[in-house]
Amino acid sequence: MKRFLFASLAVVLALTTAATSSVSAAGPKYERLPLGSVVADGWLHDQLARSKAGMGGNLDVLEPEMIAKPYVTRDHASTVSPGWSGEISGEYWTGLVQLAYTLNDPELIAKAENWVRASLALQEEDGYLGSYRPTENRAEDYCAWSANWHFRALLAYYDATGDKTVLDAVHRCLLWFVEHWAGDAKTNYAGPTLIESMIDVYLLTGDERLGRMALEYLDWLDENDVYRHGRKSFERQELLYNEDHSVAYAENVKHPALVSLFNGDPSLVAASENGLKNVFDKAWQCTGGPVSNFEYDGPPGSNHETEYCAYATYVNTFWRMATIVGDAKYGDLMEYTLFNGAQGARKNDERAIAYSTSPNQTLATIESASFACDPGYGAYAPCVYVACCPAQSVRIYPEYVRSMFLRDAEDGSIALLAYGPATATFKDGDVDVKISEKTIYSFGETIELSVACSDVWSKTLRLRKPTWCEKWSVSVDGEIIDAPEKDGWISVTRDWKENSVAATFEAKPRVEAIKDVQFKDEPLRVVRCGALLFALQFDEDWRPWPGRPITPLPEGWSWFDVVCKTPPTFYSLNVKELAANPDEIEKVVSEPTENVWDAPPLRLTLPATRSTLRAWPPYAKWNVRRTPTPYENPATPDDDAQVERIELVPFGCTALRQACFTVLKEAEETAK
Repeated sequence: MKRFLFASLAVVLALTTAATSSVSAAGPKYERLPLGSVVADGWLHDQLARSKAGMGGNLDVLEPEMIAKPYVTRDHASTVSPGWSGEISGEYWTGLVQLAYTLNDPELIAKAENWVRASLALQEEDGYLGSYRPTENRAEDYCAWSANWHFRALLAYYDATGDKTVLDAVHRCLLWFVEHWAGDAKTNYAGPTLIESMIDVYLLTGDERLGRMALEYLDWLDENDVYRHGRKSFERQELLYNEDHSVAYAENVKHPALVSLFNGDPSLVAASENGLKNVFDKAWQCTGGPVSNFEYDGPPGSNHETEYCAYATYVNTFWRMATIVGDAKYGDLMEYTLFNGAQGARKNDERAIAYSTSPNQTLATIESASFACDPGYGAYAPCVYVACCPAQSVRIYPEYVRSMFLRDAEDGSIALLAYGPATATFKDGDVDVKISEKTIYSFGETIELSVACSDVWSKTLRLRKPTWCEKWSVSVDGEIIDAPEKDGWISVTRDWKENSVAATFEAKPRVEAIKDVQFKDEPLRVVRCGALLFALQFDEDWRPWPGRPITPLPEGWSWFDVVCKTPPTFYSLNVKELAANPDEIEKVVSEPTENVWDAPPLRLTLPATRSTLRAWPPYAKWNVRRTPTPYENPATPDDDAQVERIELVPFGCTALRQACFTVLKEAEETAK
């Protein structure tokens, strides 16, 4: 991390303007089940298996100096600082450990085990544990930032294994920071991320020194808040552009809520939720991530870009907030982020990601990023000079799967925060419980649960009702039931033994206005169905080349420039006609394949009119370098253009696309 939607649609506004929740006492509302208790099935399993064969299982091999060595040998010859190497290495291993256990893969589990043992062997007598060598400055900002990534990976391993030596090692190093970073020895950019591990280990050990340090850090920031990471900054009425790196904001905005788990102060939760509302109001894209122009928060725009790290970080922040406040809206936000923007920046075989991507995109090349610190960030690559985005991409799917099933911290009920094919296995007292979820959600509308218990299990299952869903039904053992719904949760209480539950959430296609800094009077439009954003996919030509990684890539790996095979045709929507005739948007459903992103089982067709000639820059002048924005909205149709039906695919299936559509200029206006 360097020094670094919102759509005016009803569903997203509902997510971002919901009443602030509060906690009345320390401790989370929900807890995740231990790592490994939830394993991926179906297309999610295939996705994780591809990650193992791709970047997830191999980044340490592709970039040994920056990723493989910092925590296990400290003899890395990285061309960047130890903190930066430590950050990127820690990001990767945080993902790898979670990937290993969420996939339940013996080979990856052994790899994680070897890394954990080697890194613990470097712990020093005074407790220090991390990537910094004794001759390097352990008082600098990135020492804490890289350490927190190390702790995330180690605590994930502890969560999966219960190995107390790992927890003890992290605990000792956190106490090293309590001693050495007391008072004004703190730093105010990346250092505050230590708050996360301080609170996590406080909750595991009860050591109040950690809770006090986290609270002290938060208070210190209010007087030393250069980067707007403190409570008072999140309590302000609005976000100001260019104040903060978009990923740093996402990391820090959850900290007040986390500290509330120590002191029970509900105003801290309110500060975090207000900080999130501020970024939603001013910087959120229709794809489910913040604008990261030159890596700082900026205004939404059809060709404005999001850094991949932001997708991974916000998914983490959303599940964190869900556990603290119990608010179902965070499941919707997780799904929007992962299924749309995050997936739309991944190569389907998991062997490359794009560092920076935009809602509309006509190129993804070494030169195409208009708002990136390095133009190379537009290309698809497995490892770049600043490898944080490839490394962070490894954790996003495992963290999503881990967060699908949450346990109520008070009564042991299970809440399904997000949906996808997976199986949760856990003990509740003396009862063994297994809940298997079969679904192709959000490509389909039905969630099927099989509940199997070793004895009667008298608890509640809470199903998140998606915010976009107006009509839903729930059945138990084949019979429709009248299940109560409150605050976005549908509750089903039974004496469970061997039962089935089915929930259907009707997903209707919808056209929604979005915020765009260039078109404030007449907004651009997007098309959604359920949690999915849809886009017109341009014919893609993937061109492999060696790229510019620090370490040359081995055979079989490459960077990719992605260009249109033929000049793209842009379309406008007749929004009045679509509003009057919503059934004109038709769902095209097909049998699902092993991976939904290869051949999506849901597509949409709708009427649209070509508007390329006068509404967009001439193709030959701009296709070589950048994705353009429309000249006008409403847009002038092409000469003799007729209404035609176009097919849209889920945004996550595309690298090149039009997701933000102009509004068709009415005939009488065109005539003038």
